Amino acid sequence: MQENTNTSKLGDILKKNGGYITRNQVDQNGIQSWFLTDFVRKKKLEKLAAGFYAKPDWIADDFLVFQYKYPKFIFSYESALYLLNLADSFPQTFEVTGPKNYRPFSPKENIAIIHTDYKKETYELGIAEVETNLGNKVLAYNAEKTVCDLIRRSEKIDSEIYTKALYKYSKLKNKNPSRLIEYAKIMGIQKKVYDTMMVVLNEL
Repeated sequence: MQENTNTSKLGDILKKNGGYITRNQVDQNGIQSWFLTDFVRKKKLEKLAAGFYAKPDWIADDFLVFQYKYPKFIFSYESALYLLNLADSFPQTFEVTGPKNYRPFSPKENIAIIHTDYKKETYELGIAEVETNLGNKVLAYNAEKTVCDLIRRSEKIDSEIYTKALYKYSKLKNKNPSRLIEYAKIMGIQKKVYDTMMVVLNEL
């Protein structure tokens, strides 16, 4: 009876997710790991990462799988722009921000463009749950934090991407200027953000 109940729960998780299941979800439901191992074998699920399994016909969501593998990385810069609909094209390489001392792989592997935030306060600032283009939820910096990041490193950002992102942000119905200035103050770039956004708004 217990086995049938757990198998049913695993099936419900798989269905609710649209075709994938993770060990974290199994643990959260109080199901022993060997039930998952047996379930994966019987359902012929494919292993996409340690503890992440999916049906063969599941449309792979690279954003979701990447963040499952590296949970302390937050999608930022161009990746965040794409997720926030502030950029038109899918990023060629994931761009993420992690806390200090978090290096789960060597930069030489070219898995992602990595930014390190050495301050806990600014690393955690503006983290939001957003949907990928496939409808799954991942963590990225919100629009205001992303705009602050872009302005802070404006000289290193592609000019076309930079200009378009700020313009699109200025047109957002749900933009939050007071939050933008609050974040800028915390990050020590209040004047730069204020001056930049004034120029953008005057050009509209």
